[in-house]
Amino acid sequence: MNSTDIFRIALGLSSPWYVERVEFLDSTSEKGKELHLHLNFERGYKFSDSSGLSTTAYDTVDRVWQHLNFFQHRCYLHARVPRIKSGDGTIHQVQVPWARANSGFTLLFEAYAMLLIESEMPVSKVSECVKATAPRIWRVFNYWIKRALSKDKLDTVTQIGMDETSRKKGHNYVTIFADLDQRRVIHVCEGKDASTVEDFTKALESKGGSKEKIEIVSMDMSPAFISGVKENLPDAQLVF
Repeated sequence: MNSTDIFRIALGLSSPWYVERVEFLDSTSEKGKELHLHLNFERGYKFSDSSGLSTTAYDTVDRVWQHLNFFQHRCYLHARVPRIKSGDGTIHQVQVPWARANSGFTLLFEAYAMLLIESEMPVSKVSECVKATAPRIWRVFNYWIKRALSKDKLDTVTQIGMDETSRKKGHNYVTIFADLDQRRVIHVCEGKDASTVEDFTKALESKGGSKEKIEIVSMDMSPAFISGVKENLPDAQLVF
């Protein structure tokens, strides 16, 4: 078994993808080395389009993804990604199994970055740990959070808690809404006035919930919050 076979197995690659060559080069951005894995697909392989039609590659696009570090060294995957022509004549890029569309990172890299954030590590520290800029890590974070929120259902929410907190120095506030039964945050919005409750009810109903089902609202004695709840959740009992 040679190095290309070892890395193919480590990456979990299967037909038509394989590791064509491996390079361990001096880094151009910092002291040390970088591992570069060059991937390719089997010649003549037929890829399926969205309609199920199988066809060979129309052309290819060179792509690079940052992968999990190889020990202390940065690791990059390189590949000629095929584009195929669908039955309707449109041309689109084949989805590779190791990365999501339009990302410069592999899925394993993004999963590790999200794991660090989930463990409450600041994004600036995550950036240092994975050797990628903070803005790029924020884009990864925003993508997966938006994806998770888009699938969130709030149809069982009946008891909520709400409170404001300062998100930075000064008087920049956000209001946080939590499902008291499931003990999780379900909505966050700018401000700390009555309009935050209206914003919450819109988000609630957009995800299958109903403001008529809200039985209890736990909060502080903020006049703005009280006004917002009475106007938008008139059937709910206030608990201070």
